[in-house]
Order: sequence, then C-alpha cells, then structure tokens
Amino acid sequence: MRTEDELIEARVTETLRMIADRAPQHDLLAGLAERRRRRRHRRARAVLAAACAITLGWGAAVTWPSPLRPVLSAHGPRTDGAGSYGSATDGSTRDGSATDGARTEGDRATGLPSGAGREIERVWPDAMVTIPAGYRPLAAIDATRLLVRHEPGQIGVYDVTTGRFGAVFTPPADMRALTVDEEHAAWLSGGWVWVAPLRGSGQARRAGRVQPGAAGEPDRLALAGDQVAWSSPLGGVWRLSLDGGRPERVPRSAGLQLAGWPWATDEPLALRDNPTRMVNLETGRKVTIRAAHGVEGLRCGPTWCVGTRGQDAVVQRVDGRDVRVRKGLREPGHRDRFFIGHQGVYDARADRLVSFAPLTQWSGGDGVIAWRQGDGLRVVNLAAVPPAR
Repeated sequence: MRTEDELIEARVTETLRMIADRAPQHDLLAGLAERRRRRRHRRARAVLAAACAITLGWGAAVTWPSPLRPVLSAHGPRTDGAGSYGSATDGSTRDGSATDGARTEGDRATGLPSGAGREIERVWPDAMVTIPAGYRPLAAIDATRLLVRHEPGQIGVYDVTTGRFGAVFTPPADMRALTVDEEHAAWLSGGWVWVAPLRGSGQARRAGRVQPGAAGEPDRLALAGDQVAWSSPLGGVWRLSLDGGRPERVPRSAGLQLAGWPWATDEPLALRDNPTRMVNLETGRKVTIRAAHGVEGLRCGPTWCVGTRGQDAVVQRVDGRDVRVRKGLREPGHRDRFFIGHQGVYDARADRLVSFAPLTQWSGGDGVIAWRQGDGLRVVNLAAVPPAR
C-alpha cells in the first residue's frame, strides 16, 4: 500500500504527463538543425510551462526567459523569431512612431502602415505606446510604468511618459514566477523568494526559503501589501513578510491555489475538471463556483472564469451567470477583467472583444501585448485601459 507522499507524487506525475501529451509539438525553427539542437531542452521546458499557464490557467506570472519574439500566431502554430529587434534607445511615443530618429515604416509583420486597421488603437488609445526595440515588456505595473527587460539583461521600470528606464535587478538564469505590484517585484530562484523595490535605490534581496516537499514546486506568486504569498498544486498557500522571517501556511488554504490575492480556489489537477469553491484567505468567506452547462476546464479569478465548451471558449461569472461564448481566447484573465486571444482582447466588464487584427504574430506578458512596428515595439498596456462604462 502506497504512502500519502507516494500518492501525491503519482498524481503530480500523471498530471504533468497529461499536460505534455496535450501540448503541441511544433518545430520552432524548421531547417535550422544546429539551433534546434541548442534549444531542445529549453523548448521542452517552455512547452510544459506554457501548457500549465494556458491550459490550467496557473496565475498571471511572467516566465523567464521572456524575450519579445512572436509566440502566438493567429493561424495556429507557435512560432519563434530569430535575432534582435533593434538596439536600445530612450524615448517612447503614443502615436505609433519611434523616437530618437527612428522612423516607423509600417508594421513589418503585416506590411500595413503604422496601426492601420486595428480596432484596439481606436478603442484604447491611452493604453497604446511605442517603445524602443531594445526593451522587452514583461508586465504592466500601472498606467504609466512597464516592467521590462533591457538588453543585455537588466530588468527594470520603463516610464512611458518620460521614456526613461531605471534598472531594478539582474535576473538569475533560473528565475520564474515573476510578479509585480506598484511597489515591488518578486520572483522565485534557487529555492528562495526574492523581492526588489521598484522605487528608490533598494537592492534585490532574498526574503525567505521555499520548501517544496512532496507537494511540488511553487508555481504561483503574489504580492499582498507587506507580504508575499505563493502556492503549489497540492501544497496550499504560504506567505512571508517582505522583510523576511519564517514562512507560514495560510489558515484554511489546504488544497487551494492562488487566484489573485486574497482569493484562492480548489483548482483540480485534471485539465477538464472544474473547481467548486473560491475562498477569501483574509476573511474566510467562501463562494461556490458553478460552471455553466457543458463547460469544462473552468479556471477562475475572483469574479470571472474561463473554460471550454467543445471548441469554444466560455467566459462566465464565478456563480455561473453572464455566460459569454468567445472563440480563440487562450490565456487566463488579467486583473480579473481581460482575456487575451489570437485576434484580440476580451474585456469581460464591458462585454467587448477589441481586435488587434490584422496582426499575425505578437508576444505578451502580464497585462502587456507587444509587436514589432517599424524600428520600435508597439505595446498595449492593459493597466492603462479606462474603467468599463
């Protein structure tokens, strides 16, 4: 008879096997045999991470490494571009043009003039900005600040109003689960939770040790005021002061996964199963999750969930109301409002799909979408989208 730890390990192993079996196996750089050989192991890890993030809806975190290359295609297959998109310069604009002498010649991915035909440019003009190609958007901090990677490797804050970049930290090679709020960045590396302030001259520091044990490696991280919290598929939710100390398991969190602090769900390991409850870890309030008829694989934030019904994506409220069928949605919601798909962004609060067609290739992070445009990068900052009317 197997022990509890052996049963847990068996469940995790089977789930990861299911994810790997369902993940598409594309040849990212057909014909470049040498590059395929060098990237084989990295691609295998990326496929598994993408399957977890998209299929299971695990958090809204940024994976690393995260260069801005085309990663989603409107025509289906995942692609991976080669080479740099340009050298780093300062400056940004909101009219689609690059600064410091770099002229926009149109979108090289589509052959169209700058911004032509894109509904998103007209509907959310305040959320659109062009930044130099030497920056790689990783996350939206607020309406005017982006967390970016600056070649050759620093991560920091890019202010879209001034065009200035402030380095925050140099990322380790094994960094994962990067997350931000308006004051801090946090990530996992080497079995530790790391924290860095986004303002001032503070340094990155180790906040506390993470002990995965039989429950598996933590895969979700969230900043919660003066604390940082994390969870793993079977290990419940843990938290730690940003100033350090001893991690503690959050009461009432056994069997739960973070869904946007302070909320957590009993998210199942089986890909097609639905969760049944949402718990507020600060107040203890419990909300019953009710899947709409025929919906499978539901993954939820505090208010909105996304799942599938046949070949369609379905967005609904946690309690099963306001069911909307929207094709092509591929990612978990950002800020419990936005769902990104092949051809646009669905705003659940406004019940509107805003298209960025005719783009065929783009890349994204936590609340950011970007594509190459002329000599710069055109970026959608979802944190700058006005409240829904």
